[in-house]
Amino acid sequence: MDPLTIGLSENDIETVVKSYIKDKRNRVNGKFRLVSYQVRRLSEEPVGYLGDHYILDVNLREKMVHYSPEEEEEYAEEEYISFFLKVLPENVPKLADYIKEMGCFRKEILLYKHLIPRLQDVMIGTRAFVPTAYYTKEERMVVFENLKTDGYSIVQGTKNLLDFDHLKVALQAVAKLHAASLILEERSGAPIPKLFVGYLNENAYVDDDDHVRKVNLENAIHVLCEMIKRIDAYASSDRLDEILQKFPSIVRKIYDFSKPSIIHRNVLNHGDLWSNNVMFRYVMVPTNVERSTYNEGSLTEIEKATSDREDLVELEAAVSQATKQTAICNGERRRRKRSSIKKPNLFEVLNLGNWSEPGDARPSSCILIDFQIARYAPPAYDVLSLLMSATTRTFREHYLEELLDVYYDALRAELDWFHRDVREVFPSGFSSFRDSCDQYRLAGLVDSVLYRHVTMLPVELVARCREEHRLPGTVGSQHLPDDRGAGVDICLEAWTQYNDYRMLMTDMLSDLVSRYILQPPVPTE
Repeated sequence: MDPLTIGLSENDIETVVKSYIKDKRNRVNGKFRLVSYQVRRLSEEPVGYLGDHYILDVNLREKMVHYSPEEEEEYAEEEYISFFLKVLPENVPKLADYIKEMGCFRKEILLYKHLIPRLQDVMIGTRAFVPTAYYTKEERMVVFENLKTDGYSIVQGTKNLLDFDHLKVALQAVAKLHAASLILEERSGAPIPKLFVGYLNENAYVDDDDHVRKVNLENAIHVLCEMIKRIDAYASSDRLDEILQKFPSIVRKIYDFSKPSIIHRNVLNHGDLWSNNVMFRYVMVPTNVERSTYNEGSLTEIEKATSDREDLVELEAAVSQATKQTAICNGERRRRKRSSIKKPNLFEVLNLGNWSEPGDARPSSCILIDFQIARYAPPAYDVLSLLMSATTRTFREHYLEELLDVYYDALRAELDWFHRDVREVFPSGFSSFRDSCDQYRLAGLVDSVLYRHVTMLPVELVARCREEHRLPGTVGSQHLPDDRGAGVDICLEAWTQYNDYRMLMTDMLSDLVSRYILQPPVPTE
């Protein structure tokens, strides 16, 4: 595809490459020639809902001093570099107008041009936790490093769910983001909203009758109520009318949750943490043979896959864990005790647990992507949004407390590195953090049902919506109830025809209804 098709000129590409060379090689005046370049779609199917996605492939040749172009072509080696592009979907006018009114591209571009580089400077020398943006164009395009070339990928085949190992690594990345936010504020002597005025204005939950997001939220409430009517446990319940009456007000509490807290310490929140916005890199869990190699001090091949001290720490932890799983007794090697955690059956999504085994790949690091609806809020909001959207009720019953420990310990470790006490964030330590989690659990659940009823729609339905120039799941930007019909139809079509969609939406809605409507929590003083 010609890059000009999406508004990317050769001069733009040269600027992208110069920025890349400066960042990766610390060379401000790196000289090169573009040999060839092309743009291709990331996927034939829609990927994401707030932008079109492309890959920019560039072949270049470094300019050689005192060599003619002919000699340079003969002797200089060519280099291939890949970039990831997020572009405003101007070929779908309704979606483009929606994104512009929501301010998604403007917010992300501002963050990547000014705030995120400051956070990366704070954490310089440690493992990356956010991608690097090398170029932005107007308020319609962002060019990033292609994380896949560095071994990162999105988890596939788990119905938008994450197991314990992935969640642990993701929460460590979230803790790094929050810690960087806290340290930046300390060094600057001011909160982030004052350092970067207007950058974090709320653009997901805007309580303004004329704003597209207010209309979308009301449409979503209508859609979700229709789903509740179709859940067997509620369809025949004598409390159905009560549920449908109380549900809208419960959902609208999100307007208050999304504001900075006046009680808890606020940090930069990612704002949209779910399985597609976290990318993972993996290391192999050592087998018996590999452990022997490790004990002899020969890790050459494995070390090639690691980039800094944190990766090596993760590797050593994996080795230690694998070693613990094999015992020696009377000279006989015992077989590793079978884990009590069931391996995932993709057709039993409610039982998704933890499946890393010796000889398999284990997630070692995570990068957070898509900062289009970032906000300033307590850490618990981000943590609970991730855990509510990427797990099931059954999973949380077993692992929620342990995962909250994981985040708290990770944040404490990050702050310890800077000689700061976690009690500066949570005055009473873990109990303060746990109290904030209890408060923001509802926010995480509301986030899940409002976002996932759209983001979990099967790609064929999303593609159809784009072809028909309408928004998936939230069609109708007018105030008339009749305009909600198309949005209800597409979501209920998914509910009727796709078991995974129906099961996960049932799981999220049931958790919200049972916890906050049928059995509301006892108020605390």
